[in-house]
Amino acid sequence: MKDRDPSLEWKDTVTERRKWERHLPTKGAMALLDGRSYRMMDISLGGLSIYDYGEESVPEETIVGLHCFDEGFFVDALRCRKVSDQRVVSHSRLGEVVLNRIGLEIIESDPDLESKLAPFLGSL
Repeated sequence: MKDRDPSLEWKDTVTERRKWERHLPTKGAMALLDGRSYRMMDISLGGLSIYDYGEESVPEETIVGLHCFDEGFFVDALRCRKVSDQRVVSHSRLGEVVLNRIGLEIIESDPDLESKLAPFLGSL
């Protein structure tokens, strides 16, 4: 059995509720919430998904910073709303990996949002 990347588990879902095209984040990009950094699973112009191996909860509405220290770009203070929080179990030869996949909708009303997020949109 081939090892599966748990960050791509969303691709197996039956329904896709986002209206924006998803992208893998730029390599090295992180989301910062309440002083903690999270790896991003995917990002779009309408939101992002992060994952966490811990049991910390993300508030229903939060402020998110996006940073890519390798490339030197960042976006601070994006207002986001949690739209999903689900456990994802991925199986590999090494065993199970259990993580929380947290979907965040960007509720920012910045007309420059697309240009601010562009450096973070990798490709699939």
